[in-house]
Amino acid sequence: MSETGAINFKPVEDALKNLREALQIKNPSKLERDGTVQRFEYSYELVWKLASRILKENEVNAEVPKSVFRELGRLAWIDNVETWIDFQKSRNETSHEYGETLAQKSYQLADKFLPIAEKLIVILRQKSS
Repeated sequence: MSETGAINFKPVEDALKNLREALQIKNPSKLERDGTVQRFEYSYELVWKLASRILKENEVNAEVPKSVFRELGRLAWIDNVETWIDFQKSRNETSHEYGETLAQKSYQLADKFLPIAEKLIVILRQKSS
């Protein structure tokens, strides 16, 4: 939060911009793919934490990812809670184990994540006081 108390969207917007740039690389090398997965991971983290803060502004307490997504779904701020939980699972898997199959799966999820996350950011801006 800034001194005025307003939530700062810039870090998450910058992260999503970086992810978008990485996803534009056609036929990425393994190194580029892995960098894109890393960008997905930190973008995901910033999005759910931002959502948690905005839920709190709206007097909804949710402090872990699954509860954040369930509350977002209950409020109809997101369409599919299970999709967000899949993003969470992928993020958790890649931080504990990393192999070729998992890297490819996470890269594909990053591509799916970006437009859904951008849509959520628009909603969160509307709901932020």
